[in-house]
Amino acid sequence: MGVRLDQTEIDEFLTSGHTLILTSTDRDGYPHAAPLWYAYIDGHIYTRTMRKSQKAANIARDPKVCCLVETGERWRELKAVMIRGRAVEVEDEAMQKRFDATLSEKYANFRESGAAMPKRTQQHYAAPTVWWKIVPEKRSSSWDNRKIRLGR
Repeated sequence: MGVRLDQTEIDEFLTSGHTLILTSTDRDGYPHAAPLWYAYIDGHIYTRTMRKSQKAANIARDPKVCCLVETGERWRELKAVMIRGRAVEVEDEAMQKRFDATLSEKYANFRESGAAMPKRTQQHYAAPTVWWKIVPEKRSSSWDNRKIRLGR
């Protein structure tokens, strides 16, 4: 039995995953990896960030990205999905709102309430936003080390 996830397993894993590592390329050609919250909607990863962020500048220059969602601490528990493709800006307001609602529901228990959030943090996140849909261009990679039989 291989360690690769089938499409149903990938869909379930990406729906329930917590943090996406989005890797773009900086102006010098070096990888730039950043953790982001995301939503998996209709078989695609969607995410957003501040329009003036480094990752947004990188993607405006070169939209090719690598996305990784992983879980597990011990080797035997490691599970991940990696998608390589393009970040396509989502300009449709209805889709932006759908994503925002999905994200709010998914991470409701992980957000600080508005009252607990410092004013400076609120101002930081009030900056103009860019939304992306990740469109795969290469075969995804996945693994679940729990599928390996260790003779036990």
